[in-house]
Amino acid sequence: MTAVLPWVPRSPCTPRCAADPAPAADPALQRQRRRRLAGALAGTAVASARARLTGARGRRRLVVCAAARVLTAAGVRVEVHASPVGWPRSGTGHLVVANHVSWLDGLALLTVVPGVPVAKAEIGGWPLVGGLLRRTGVVLLDRARVRALPGAVAAAAGLLRAGTSVTVHPEGTTSCGVQLGRFRPAFFQAAVDAAAPVCPVAVRYRVDGGAGTAVAAYLGGESLRRSLARVLATRGLVVEVHLLPALDPAGADRRELAALAEYAIAEVTEARPPVVTAHPRLPRVPTPAPVRRPARRSGVARAA
Repeated sequence: MTAVLPWVPRSPCTPRCAADPAPAADPALQRQRRRRLAGALAGTAVASARARLTGARGRRRLVVCAAARVLTAAGVRVEVHASPVGWPRSGTGHLVVANHVSWLDGLALLTVVPGVPVAKAEIGGWPLVGGLLRRTGVVLLDRARVRALPGAVAAAAGLLRAGTSVTVHPEGTTSCGVQLGRFRPAFFQAAVDAAAPVCPVAVRYRVDGGAGTAVAAYLGGESLRRSLARVLATRGLVVEVHLLPALDPAGADRRELAALAEYAIAEVTEARPPVVTAHPRLPRVPTPAPVRRPARRSGVARAA
């Protein structure tokens, strides 16, 4: 039995949230997807072995290709919505922050904004995927040890200073996507310390030509196998990746950056009502805190 840790965020969502009427793939297609997924995972094992023989750039390329193969095998299409203001180009990496709905989030983000992810320590022990991620320099966080957090934040700041982008899910847990969870500010400190731009990314799931869906959600109390089966059984699943204007960490603290990123992402993810109605969406009441100023020439929105 897993111990309940008071400092670890917990979502109110349950598997009931994913019981929306998404179009089902026919049995023959589901069997085909399972075969293709098995092949993609076998390819991940090969990539993990090859990663030992290549440099950092080559390892990251292997991870991106492996992520794309798994998404394709599962029948998931990635749709990118570019930011109206381009992300800044500099020698410093970007802190990419995104909402967290599914285990598919990380795969989709790798194919769009390649970088080093921050992941819970358990993922490092997963077969096939865990070994490949460890070789890319993934920042593993042991959530059972609250004292491990400063070290993980420092590791992320070091990567940012070296010009490597870092991807993190500040909610700290997954949800069905009806309501965005509060963003924890800890990893925003890495952006402040490294003077790195914060780049919010909104992730939304829908069925092709339809409304939002929660079938891809990886919810508390269910196994990865069950979530995977639901994805394979859905026809026309699309993951939308919305790249939002960057935030300048200059003059801001981590809590201000977390609030700005959270509200920017909420404007996208909570803009349209999803199909799922297992629990009501609560109104998001703005706080009297920081506002985002107009973008400067560098393409970065400055925090007050």
